[in-house]
Amino acid sequence: MLTLLLICVLTCMSDNNKLVDQFIHNGSADESVNVWDDRNIYGEKYDSNCLGGPNEKDSTRAPCLLEKYEANYEQFKEVEVGDKIVYFHQRKIGEAIVEKDFIVYQFDKNTEELLAKKTQWQNDLPKHLTQSIIAKEEAESLVEGEVQFSKLYIISPESDVFPIKPTPTNPCWIVRSIDNGNLIVTIVDAVDGRILGNGVPPPYTAFSMSGPQYFDPCGGVWYNWYKNAEFWFSEMGYSTESVEWPTEEKIKSHIQSNETATFYEIAHSGGRSDQFKSGCLNGDEPEYTYAYEIEEWIANYTKMPFAFLASCFSMCNTSDGNLSYEFRKGSMKNTVTIGYCNMSDEICHLCWIYSLDWQDTLFDYMNQSYTVKHAFDLANAEYPVCACANCMRFVGDEDFKVVPMVKRVPFEHDIAITDVSSSKTIVGQGFTLSLNVFVENQGSHPETFNVTAYANTTIIDTYENITLTSGNTKTLTFTWNTTDIAKGNYTISATAEAVLGETNLADNTYTDGKVIITIIGDVTGDGKVNILDIATVASLYDTYLGHPKWNPNADLNDDNLVNILDIATAARHYGKKDC
Repeated sequence: MLTLLLICVLTCMSDNNKLVDQFIHNGSADESVNVWDDRNIYGEKYDSNCLGGPNEKDSTRAPCLLEKYEANYEQFKEVEVGDKIVYFHQRKIGEAIVEKDFIVYQFDKNTEELLAKKTQWQNDLPKHLTQSIIAKEEAESLVEGEVQFSKLYIISPESDVFPIKPTPTNPCWIVRSIDNGNLIVTIVDAVDGRILGNGVPPPYTAFSMSGPQYFDPCGGVWYNWYKNAEFWFSEMGYSTESVEWPTEEKIKSHIQSNETATFYEIAHSGGRSDQFKSGCLNGDEPEYTYAYEIEEWIANYTKMPFAFLASCFSMCNTSDGNLSYEFRKGSMKNTVTIGYCNMSDEICHLCWIYSLDWQDTLFDYMNQSYTVKHAFDLANAEYPVCACANCMRFVGDEDFKVVPMVKRVPFEHDIAITDVSSSKTIVGQGFTLSLNVFVENQGSHPETFNVTAYANTTIIDTYENITLTSGNTKTLTFTWNTTDIAKGNYTISATAEAVLGETNLADNTYTDGKVIITIIGDVTGDGKVNILDIATVASLYDTYLGHPKWNPNADLNDDNLVNILDIATAARHYGKKDC
């Protein structure tokens, strides 16, 4: 039976119902909709992927798409999410953000057809603030610790992160501060100046002192978040263990497992991508889980198929030595990590409010057998504040699904070629090019095997007696000397010989694409050397491997640099053509 580990460290007390949630699918362009009245958009600053108005990216598209539906279309934010153009409006009354009230339009990127409109709106709120609001500085003076930032909110009765009961009727100042290493969210009535209580912070601390939400003693869990993951994993068919403040041994047992196929954690990260603070030691100290420990624990096991890393900075760095990389064992095939980046920063404060809804939407689509990447894009399309600020991130196989159920070890013996890449697509006869073949042991036993690279049916070379333990990968570099190879088009591939007991042979061969062997100096692949070839090489003069304009086909002598030697080589063969 498959088991999935859910790790959590903090809590919030609220349900996950929506006030108004209406979708209009396949809406007609003739159906004019105007839901603005006296509403105005919350002027949030986003990164360069998001637009403050239609003129910032395409002066014709936005009027074409939104003008028929919104009189004030120019005040919507725009973001491209997968194959969709999404427009988003966060409701604001005066200077107060109305929590969980928004409008989203989704259009097909290519056809510009309206796919869906989603409105979440409280109908019993005034159009204008009539109360006298205390100054932000006055509210900040009431809280403990060093203030990080403050925002004015009208709190939703369905709030996940501001769980005050009864729901305040007055606007509230939400003040984030740090006191003795604790991130504190203080809710202050913005009319009478009373402190109403505390909100649920995102999983965060920028200091060395941390742990669960509270210290001396440790306290709190993100209940709704990790329970939501438990629910959906069970719905997907996985037997799920959920744990609060797990010990190191508990986490290790699920990493060193042939059964645990999905992993969810929500914890403080200390502002880093290589750790999360999973447990509590001696009642008041954090117990860390580090990326280097994941690397050690998983070394003799296969990669984790799916990991949701809900620590605030867990997905900011996904390179070697960080959590995402180690859960995937560096692979981009049949494995995915999703998670937060900068979630505790001001730029993501709106995304944090919608984070549970975003997660719920993601898992819902995954349960419908969408690929994880498609589900990720759909969640971003429904909650584009997270896409705009790039607070939710994806790394891994874009074709991977968790439904139907996946197994941590699908086969006892399974060698796979996961990718083949050539250093050039056009090479002059007599020169060499490199082929990188990526091979992985996807079975549960150590294996020794051979790998052969081919050009059409011609053997380029063979690596013999390659040894890989379960879950590990290796890159093999082949050098192809084309001196005695006839000019023409060649399909490059690599094949791993089947090992004893292997039944899944479909992934033992991988085909890369075409390589053209032609006249020396022909960098366009048309079988002749003319002014176009010389101009192409000359235009890339002084570029090198890693340069933004790098074109390896112009590096005729294969020294990872395009210089006068390459131009001279092309010039020497000027006028030649393949007969």
